[in-house]
Order: sequence, then C-alpha cells, then structure tokens
Amino acid sequence: MESAVHAAVPLRVGKKMRKRRELDALVGGGGGRGGRLLSASSDEGEPWARRSCRRRRSRPFVRLAAALALCVCVVSAATVLWLFVDVRRQIVSLRIEMDRVSTSSDGVGDALQLCHTAAKELRANASELSVRLARLELEHSELAKRVEQASSELSQVSEQLSAAPKLADTPRRLAELQRNVADFGSQINGFDSALKSAHKLALTATSGVDEVRTSLHDLEARTNETIANVTATAKRTGELEVQIGAVNATVNARVQEFQTRLEAATRTTSTVAPTAAPSTTQVTSGAPTTSSTTTAAPPPGPPVKPNILQ
Repeated sequence: MESAVHAAVPLRVGKKMRKRRELDALVGGGGGRGGRLLSASSDEGEPWARRSCRRRRSRPFVRLAAALALCVCVVSAATVLWLFVDVRRQIVSLRIEMDRVSTSSDGVGDALQLCHTAAKELRANASELSVRLARLELEHSELAKRVEQASSELSQVSEQLSAAPKLADTPRRLAELQRNVADFGSQINGFDSALKSAHKLALTATSGVDEVRTSLHDLEARTNETIANVTATAKRTGELEVQIGAVNATVNARVQEFQTRLEAATRTTSTVAPTAAPSTTQVTSGAPTTSSTTTAAPPPGPPVKPNILQ
C-alpha cells in the first residue's frame, strides 16, 4: 500500500515533502482508503504554488510594461503639445498675412476709386473735344463754301473786266477781293491748325482712355486675386481651427485615459491580497487507534495584477 501511495503522489521538496513523509508514517498499512485521502489532500496546494510562482515571475515584466506605458504616454503628450504650439504659430502668421491682405485690399479700393474718377473726367474731356471737333468741322465746311463762293465771284469779276476793261473801279474791287481771299486763306490755315490740334487732343484722349481701361482691368484682376487669397486664407484658418479642435480632443482624451490608468494602478497596488483560511485534514485508519493532523495554509500570494496590464 505504501508503494501505491508513493506512486500516486509526486515527490516535492521542502515542507510538503516532510509533511507527506509524516502522513505516510502515520498511515502505515491503512489501506487504499488512506492512500486516496493522502493523494487528495496533498494535491490541494499545487495550483496555489503554480500561481504564486507565475506571479513572482511576472512581477518584473509588469513593472517594465508599466514603465513603457508611462514613457509612451509622456512622449505622445509631448508630441501633441509640440504640434499644438506649431499650429498656434501658423495661425498667428496667417492672421498677420490676413491683416496685410486686408490693408492692401483697402489700398486697392482707393486706387480703383481714383481711377474711376479719372476715367469719368477723361470721358467728359473726350466728349467736349468731340463737340469742339464737330463745331470746327462745321466752321471749316462753311469757310470752304465761302471760299468757293469768293472764287466764283472772282471769276465773274474777271469775266466782267475782260468784257469791260474801262471800268474804273475794277482795281479797287480786285484789291478788296485779294484782301478777302488772303483773309479767308489765313482763316483756313488757322482752322487747319486748330483741326490738327483737335485731332491730336482727341488721339491723346483716346489713348488716355485706353490706358485707364487697361489699368482698370489690371486693378480688377488684382482685386480678384486679393479676394481669392482672402478666401483661401479663411479656408486654411477654418481647417487649422478644425485640426486644433481635434488635437485638443485627442489631448484631453489621452490625459483622461492616462489619469484613469494611473488611478487604477495606484488603487490596485495599494490593495492587499486576502489570506487563505487554514485547512484541517483528518486521516482515520482501520486500526483501533485514531490520530488527526492539522496542515498549515500556504502563504498568501502576491498582489493582484492591475486591470490595465491584464
């Protein structure tokens, strides 16, 4: 029977080995029932021993994992803060650029107003010049008619002189006609110079109007570009505000998660593992004598692993 008991129960070193030897000595020839009781009672401590051994082995790994998690959280928090500072710097630069663009757009509006007033003045001058040119052309046509009439009269007088050469007043009339022709010629020359100057003024006015139109087109293009830049800057500002909101939400979530983990870790490390109650094992043999032994409970295990590291 002793050989059967020794075959059923595996050998261990330390206190358990001594207890088993004492139990074997007490049981003696107690039969199969005593062997079964001995094997059943001796196997109760195995799970506790294995669990305590595993916990002792996992302690440094748990500490290392906690340290690594702390380092990762610190690095991530530093990275998020750096990104937040960079985004704020970009927002400040964009605000400065927006102010500069707004000031330049105000200057462009003043320049546009000045160009509009200059264009109105040039248009008024061009209309006045066109009116003067039309009046000069009318006067020129009237003078041309008068010159034709004078030439026809002169031809008639020359015919009359040729028909009646003895007319006494013919030289006087010829002199008057010559003076009139000279006056008409000088007036025609003055009108020609006035017409040329009017044409030059009209050409300069049209060129000025064209230049004003080109400058207006350029200013309109610049205004459109300024408006596009302002809209793009506003869009970028909106996107940066959205990104800042997301970064703030992420930072808050990370900080709250880190605080909850720290609280859970401190709570689990501060708790003490419960101790097991002592168990009493009684072994009765078939002999007339009866003996009882009390087995001590295994030592309490290590503290429970924190929830965040399981």
